[in-house]
Amino acid sequence: MLWAAVQFVVLTAIAMQVYGGGTIWDPYSPGYAFGGNFLSELGATRAWSGHDNHASMVLFSLALGTLGIAFVAFASAWRGFAFTRRRGVALGVAAQIFGTLSGLCFVAVAVTPVNLALQAHNMFVVCAFGLLLGYAVCMTTVWWRNGAGAAELAASVVYVGFVLVYVGIVAWAVRHGVWTEHQHHINVLAQKAMAYGSMLYIAFITMRVRRSQPSQIDRARDLQ
Repeated sequence: MLWAAVQFVVLTAIAMQVYGGGTIWDPYSPGYAFGGNFLSELGATRAWSGHDNHASMVLFSLALGTLGIAFVAFASAWRGFAFTRRRGVALGVAAQIFGTLSGLCFVAVAVTPVNLALQAHNMFVVCAFGLLLGYAVCMTTVWWRNGAGAAELAASVVYVGFVLVYVGIVAWAVRHGVWTEHQHHINVLAQKAMAYGSMLYIAFITMRVRRSQPSQIDRARDLQ
C-alpha cells in the first residue's frame, strides 16, 4: 500500500505534465490546470482541447489501477495489525468487504474513461468513495477496540471525517450535475485534497504499522 500510494502521486504528477490541455470552462487553456481539471480527466482518451490524451490516460490508469489492486490485497490484513485483543471481528470482516469492493471500484474507475462512459465512471467513483467511508469507519472502530495508539486513532478519526465530507461533496455534485465555475473549482480542489490526503494517511498508517511489527531478526531470535 505504501509503494502503491507513492507511485500514484508520482504517476499522476507525470500524467499532468503530458495532459492534452483544456478544461470544461476553457478548452483552449494550455496543459493541466490543478484547480480546473479533475484527476479523472487525466484518464480521458481525448482532452478538452480535442488533442489525443492516451499518454496521460495510460499513466492515470496504471496509477489508480495499481492502487486499487493494492487496496484489495491490504483489506484482508486487518487481523495482523488491528486485532491484538480479538475484539470486533464482525466489524473487521465488514471492513475487509468494504475495502475489497472499494479497491475493485477504483480499478473500474481506472479503466472507464470519463469522456467515453461518464455515467458509469461517476457511478464507480461514488461507489468507491462510499465503500471507502465504510472501510474507514469499521477499521477505525476495530483498531480503537483493540488498543490503537493515540496517534493512529487520531489520524483515523480525522480521516473518517475527511472521507465523510468528501462523499457528501461527490454525492451533491453527481446529483446536481451542473454548477458554476466557482463550484467547479471547489469540487476539483476537494478531489485533490481527498486523493492526496488519502495518500498521506496511507503512508502514515503503513509506517506506524511497520514500526509496530517485529522485524524478521526479532522473530528469528524469538524462535531460538
